[in-house]
Amino acid sequence: MYLKYCSLVVFLFLQLLLHGQDRYCLSGNCQEGFGHARWKGGEEYIGNFVGSRMQGYGVFYWQNKRKYVGYWLAGKIDGKGTLFDDKGVIKTGIWKANKLVRLDRKKQGVNAETLRQAQQQLQQMMVDRPTMLEVVDSNNQIWQWVQQQMAGEYTQSLIYWQDTAAAYFPIPTGVKAVHAYPTATIEGRVWVKNTDDSEQMWSSLIFELHNIRNGSAFEQVEEAAKNWHCDKATYIYSYAHLEYQAAKATKDFYTTTWLPYCQNRGIKTTPQYWFYYLPDTFEGWWAMFDQEEQQGYPWHPYSGYYDKIVGQVIEGY
Repeated sequence: MYLKYCSLVVFLFLQLLLHGQDRYCLSGNCQEGFGHARWKGGEEYIGNFVGSRMQGYGVFYWQNKRKYVGYWLAGKIDGKGTLFDDKGVIKTGIWKANKLVRLDRKKQGVNAETLRQAQQQLQQMMVDRPTMLEVVDSNNQIWQWVQQQMAGEYTQSLIYWQDTAAAYFPIPTGVKAVHAYPTATIEGRVWVKNTDDSEQMWSSLIFELHNIRNGSAFEQVEEAAKNWHCDKATYIYSYAHLEYQAAKATKDFYTTTWLPYCQNRGIKTTPQYWFYYLPDTFEGWWAMFDQEEQQGYPWHPYSGYYDKIVGQVIEGY
């Protein structure tokens, strides 16, 4: 499931805090110079001020362990800086008026460092989804294949494990897994629903790691919708066509890798998890869905995605 989410936006209350009466200066000059300010809510800022606004270099702390280290302009995050979220994830890049406009990230292939980081992500995944270890561990080819993908074999950028939904990573209801393709403003991420079925979680993960390869094509569909070059029906059809490609790749993975692996270990498999009975053509697969009622996949969640895109475009006029 392809997940399109907006660039991370730093809390809008920064602007309100700046001129609010609940701010007081702990030390230094919080009007013109370098000072340390605190708000009654517990937020703090240590850095430069111009006209009583945060401007220049400074550090802002939230109560929920978020902090921003970098440059400010007229009370807003503006320039190069780093945001640490409540889970310690780092986002370094260029900001404009509290919005991250470009990540400071160079595309890179798989190397020792990206493999190490991918290994850390996989290990954390196993902590959050321990049932997955019932079938696969770190000493076999399936683990190694997943590690290669998360190290950026196709995306040329790390893919991070996402344990739960977040403001920057909403998860639609009723799905088994989602991914977010790495762009100029977001990191690649993947989430898998926590169940008691190890094989289902692995198949969902492997499907998403195939699906994320279509990221640039998904973005082209998004741009077409934003520019009124495709209607809702075309948008949904295009998304389904891309996911069909990922389903075929997942089926191939099952027959060439997963099935032999399980047979060698006497592990029973569920072919349906791997699109084993997928029709040979997209048209045959598309015909399997209820074209009249248009309920469930692929209308959910892609119909809602399209409506959101159109709504944002209208609001921009």
